[in-house]
Amino acid sequence: MWPKTKKEAFTRFFVSTLFSILFGPALVVAVRSWWPTLFDSAKDVAALYGSDPAVGFLFIAAPLMVAAGLPAWWVLGATVRWLDKRKDKDIGELARDVAAAVKDVRGGL
Repeated sequence: MWPKTKKEAFTRFFVSTLFSILFGPALVVAVRSWWPTLFDSAKDVAALYGSDPAVGFLFIAAPLMVAAGLPAWWVLGATVRWLDKRKDKDIGELARDVAAAVKDVRGGL
């Protein structure tokens, strides 16, 4: 879902960056605790190419940090689209729409 306006693009980029900063380190820690050999292998690859082994850590950590922000881009885009379809409704009508959507999802499970 591409942004429709420059303002939406800036907002989505900013929120995605914020999510990357907030949740990226937690994702890196989680992946490192689940799969520690991945980081060790990346350090070995960096050393093979004559780089500092710490650079190997970045081979894995940087993509994880970016991946932590991607859901924010999609969720914010979906929310903007959902609200745009209901732009003439007040807050009570929006709440009823949310309640109906939750009820439909629960009924489908």
